[in-house]
Amino acid sequence: MSFHLAHIHDYERFLVIDMGTYRVRAGVYKVEKQQLKEIGYATARQNRKNFSGGQISDMQGVAATIEQAILQASKDLEHIPEDIIISFPSSDFLFDSITTQYTRADPSSTLTMQELDTMIKKIESQSYARAREKARIRSGVFQDDLRLISSTITSVAIDGKKITNPVGFSGGKVMLTVLNVFAPASEFNIVRSIIASLGRKMISLIPMPLIFPKVVEQTEYINERACYLDIGYSHTTVLVMQDNEIKTFETFPVGSRMCMEMLRDEHKTSSLLGIENILVSESEIREPKNQEILNDFFEYILDMVWAFLEQEKLNVHFTNLFLHGNIFENPAIFKIFGTAFEENCGYSVRKKRLSSLVNPEYRHDESITYGLALTASELLVVKKDPLIRILRYVLYSYE
Repeated sequence: MSFHLAHIHDYERFLVIDMGTYRVRAGVYKVEKQQLKEIGYATARQNRKNFSGGQISDMQGVAATIEQAILQASKDLEHIPEDIIISFPSSDFLFDSITTQYTRADPSSTLTMQELDTMIKKIESQSYARAREKARIRSGVFQDDLRLISSTITSVAIDGKKITNPVGFSGGKVMLTVLNVFAPASEFNIVRSIIASLGRKMISLIPMPLIFPKVVEQTEYINERACYLDIGYSHTTVLVMQDNEIKTFETFPVGSRMCMEMLRDEHKTSSLLGIENILVSESEIREPKNQEILNDFFEYILDMVWAFLEQEKLNVHFTNLFLHGNIFENPAIFKIFGTAFEENCGYSVRKKRLSSLVNPEYRHDESITYGLALTASELLVVKKDPLIRILRYVLYSYE
């Protein structure tokens, strides 16, 4: 069932959950005078048994960790909001970018959200078939249990003119580009079950890769050619933007945990805290053996990234590199990776932490919750007045 405006609750306060495999981050936000404001924030560490190989292995454990983070983030509030928007982490995402064009029966009539929704629905089955073929190439078998997680309008042109806000425009020929994101139904059902156990009203479930551009959308870098790289605990995601459009993305089942295990083996310790201390220390990470391990880890990551970009046949000369992940909060590691990336490119790029682009009053680990909150607040604007604007990322939820 495709998204309709009636699916959005009249929320002004809402919960935001960044469901990481290492930590859960919970934020409480409100929209006041069309301004987004954070009124609560907390994190809670996942129990090691909650995830296995980057996949949820204990639904009750994950739900309990999310609830713990929510209670801590809401401790100074009189009541906890019911509406929730949550990230969807997965290393098994499949995306399909599909373009359709059609001639409108009445060129003088104005374009509506309902018309766009109808066109997106018409190309859904074709996109699903293409995603199944990608799954077959990746795994060698057809995936019969794929679930469409979101459809994202990335480009609209009317009579050959590209516009960012087509609602209210008139014209004869419409070209629409949609990015569909699929995931295994088994993963989707697990996340839905966790949310249901929380007793909250779901605003939307957002695939993690789509959140990164939302943060940059608020800055002067929105139209530049950019590579986004997020190294999480269990997953690494690369996403390419060009001309204000998502061109491609991929999530790999490898994250900073691999680097931590390499360091642990070298130092012959089982202390996770000791390894974390190495990763946050500029001096310790530059010790020869530690830096050698870090270089090997980054070489492995960049080999995967470049192999993927070559497979996608993308010829993009990046101007920006946006990095996200706790590992990059160490200035020494940020610099080491930036240098390695430029060596792979063969040219210089502007390097920034994604966290540096959010409101300075927020902590560095709030980039994802902030991006999710922006999405929720913009969906609220559409609900109250659909003709104000069309989101650059209008998310259609399928239930």
